[in-house]
Amino acid sequence: MKYRVLGLMITMGVALVIAHAQKKPATSARTAPAQVKPNVSSEQNKAAARRALEELFTQGRFGEVNQIYAPNCRVQFGGRSESLSQAVAEARGWKSAAPDLVMTANQITANGDEVIVNWTARGTHTGQGHGLKPTGKHVNMRGRSVFRFANGKIVEASTDEYQTELFRQLGVSKTTASMVDNTEKLWAAISQMFPDPLYASLR
Repeated sequence: MKYRVLGLMITMGVALVIAHAQKKPATSARTAPAQVKPNVSSEQNKAAARRALEELFTQGRFGEVNQIYAPNCRVQFGGRSESLSQAVAEARGWKSAAPDLVMTANQITANGDEVIVNWTARGTHTGQGHGLKPTGKHVNMRGRSVFRFANGKIVEASTDEYQTELFRQLGVSKTTASMVDNTEKLWAAISQMFPDPLYASLR
């Protein structure tokens, strides 16, 4: 009888030790993801959105685009949808047309993973870009961009359509504006046939 009681106590003790040991890995497994989860603050996202305007469009440092935008980022201008390389090519064209272009973030707000920027753009049309002859005219534009972030980079960007107002300020005729628009559509079609890096080099 004594041996039976002793054996029962040993068996219960071993079972308790095993149960306790099994609880520890489960707790560790639950907490591990929280320890490695990236923590990108709204302020960091707002700073990246400001960089997009100041370093890319104002300073023309387009080589830094991959530091700010995810490679598969989709860009929209009103109803127009473009790949990242298309949007960069378009921005390069306007920076070439107005070398003194300055984009200023007047107000930046964050809402979750989205950053909303109200901006102004000022410049003088003294250079070549998008097939337009320099007019020497000054432009003063206002617009709004919404950036969605993931892991610190922009994965979606939506900006008000600006071309109609820009062409009006430059005094571009409807015929010429239509030609520019058709050229952009042609390049957009070409971009569907070639990888983005090749498209960017052609543009």
